[in-house]
Amino acid sequence: MNPVPTSRVERRKQEARTRIIAAAESLMLVQSIDVIKISEITEAADVGHGSFYLHFKSKYDILVPIISARARRWDALLQDAVKDFDDPAEVLAFSGRHMGRIIHGDRHWRWFLEHSGVPAKVLHELLGGFSGRDFTMGLQSGRFTASDQKVSALFLFGGFVNALLNSFNSENPEHIIDHTMEMMLLAVELSSSEAKRIAHCSLAPLRLPYAKSTNSDGGDLGA
Repeated sequence: MNPVPTSRVERRKQEARTRIIAAAESLMLVQSIDVIKISEITEAADVGHGSFYLHFKSKYDILVPIISARARRWDALLQDAVKDFDDPAEVLAFSGRHMGRIIHGDRHWRWFLEHSGVPAKVLHELLGGFSGRDFTMGLQSGRFTASDQKVSALFLFGGFVNALLNSFNSENPEHIIDHTMEMMLLAVELSSSEAKRIAHCSLAPLRLPYAKSTNSDGGDLGA
């Protein structure tokens, strides 16, 4: 989160950055980031090119704050949905299964994972919060077992991201997402029967603005 600017100049810079992000996100509702021109963004935001490059190196950099804001909104809703769950394994599976479906339905998140080339650390900061928290909760409760917490967390996160990448062009993306959650539960040493039951049980609906989509363009959400 950006600190609150203290001077008039800093406030104007922050306001310009906010307008640039909002303009880019609005434009991306109707066209791909690849075809949007920086001049279109600056015109919609009512800022100059110089102001744009003061905040971003390229139009693709704008995706980071957009994606980050969406991830925070989704995570807050997921946390509210699982607040009454007693089993950390069910929390991890529920959150992961829904997050996978959300990302699959958002063409901008899909583009970001496939083409952005951001460092793994940045990607983990954007996406790894919910999985890391749920994993830690399971360890602390004794529900999960891991001989090396850090290595296990990296393994689970990497497996989840790679499964999402493979789901994008799959005819059955939900199967890939759910099977991945089953494998994650096996990795923290749940029994095979428990892992299968939890990862493939009927998934309670979540009031999130994502559309189930298996076409190449995907849906859109988070506007």
